[in-house]
Amino acid sequence: MINGSDLMLFIGGKSVAYATSHSLDISNETSEVSNKDTGGRWATSKVTRTSWTVSTENLYALQGEGTTFQDLFELLHEEVEIVFALESGYKNKPTTGVPTGGWTAIASPKYTGKAVLTSLSISAPDADNATFTAELTGVGPLTTVATQGSPLAASAKASVKKEA
Repeated sequence: MINGSDLMLFIGGKSVAYATSHSLDISNETSEVSNKDTGGRWATSKVTRTSWTVSTENLYALQGEGTTFQDLFELLHEEVEIVFALESGYKNKPTTGVPTGGWTAIASPKYTGKAVLTSLSISAPDADNATFTAELTGVGPLTTVATQGSPLAASAKASVKKEA
C-alpha cells in the first residue's frame, strides 16, 4: 500500500510546493469495429488514441521548496517535463517538513512525459487558506520506468519476448 502523501508531481525536476492532492488520468478514445464476423450482439472496439492529464491542488504561498504558483504562471506557454512518482525518501520521510531543495523523485517506477499547462487558478476564500490548482495536458506519450521484479517490468519483458 502506498500512502498518497508519498506520491508526488514533479514539474521541471521540482516537486509542486504545498501540494494537498495530485491526480493522473489516462484515457483511451476508441473506434467501433463491429462487423458481421464479430457476432452481432456485442460491440467491438479498438483503441485509436490515448491521452493523459495531471492535476494538482495546493496551498498558495509566495515561496516554497518546490514549484509555486508563480513558477507555473511563468511556464504557461511552454512545454514542461512532468514526473509522477513516489518521493525518493518515502520509506524514511522526515516528520518535520520538506527537505532543503525540495523533494526528489525515485528512479522507478515513475511516469514521465511532456505537458502544457491548460488551467491555472487561485481560490481565496474568506478566513481560510488560499489555494491554487493546475491542470496539465500531455503532449505526446506518457512513458513509464518499471522497477525490476515488479509486475509492470515482468509484463514489459514478456512483451519484448513476443515481439522478437
